Amino acid sequence: MKPKTKKIIITLSAFFVVSTVIVTAVVLKNLNGNNVNGDGTFDPGDRYESTLMDYMGVVYDDRNDIYTFTGGYSETAACPWGAVHPGIDYALLNDSTVIAAVPGQVIDIMVQDYGESAENRFMIHVVIRFNLSLTVDYAFEPWTNITANKDHQVELLDIEEGDWVQKGDKIATFLKAGISAHIHFMVHENNVIQCPHKYLGAADYTELMEMIHSFQPTWDLCYH
Repeated sequence: MKPKTKKIIITLSAFFVVSTVIVTAVVLKNLNGNNVNGDGTFDPGDRYESTLMDYMGVVYDDRNDIYTFTGGYSETAACPWGAVHPGIDYALLNDSTVIAAVPGQVIDIMVQDYGESAENRFMIHVVIRFNLSLTVDYAFEPWTNITANKDHQVELLDIEEGDWVQKGDKIATFLKAGISAHIHFMVHENNVIQCPHKYLGAADYTELMEMIHSFQPTWDLCYH
């Protein structure tokens, strides 16, 4: 994979209100929105089979890089972690390798800033489009309010917007700056966040559940 340029080009700044929190979103070198063609198509060519995603993997290269598991996907608070949680939290050790769970094109790299008073101030999003309807979003949460740490996590990305990746390719090195650092991983189909179960390959689902049960023996991946 080609090396990431060290120059960060900021092309868009927007503000979003989440509950009562003002969030600044900075898109780094935005690639024409969602990189869908003008006729509403998205064509990966012969890079991979894009009709059906049923072979999604995990985001870690080595299970030993996971230091705990505290939250899967939930549409209800009736779950072990006690809250609605639209994604899976991968709690990675510092300097862990992060890999592509699906093949596709990197269409967005965006930093969200929750403000100077937030302990977990920054989320660095990497969005990969698999096909016209399916994207995955890696929300890197280094758990810091220090701008230099955020900048360092951005520098540790091995991809740029526009890059094509295959499942298993390295996309980043993870920065664990704070005690609760993790990647919040989301699967979007037709712009709705989904439980990842149905997209996972059989061996990948087994790997993910074995990892989860090594920390939480009775937990499921998803709660509806």
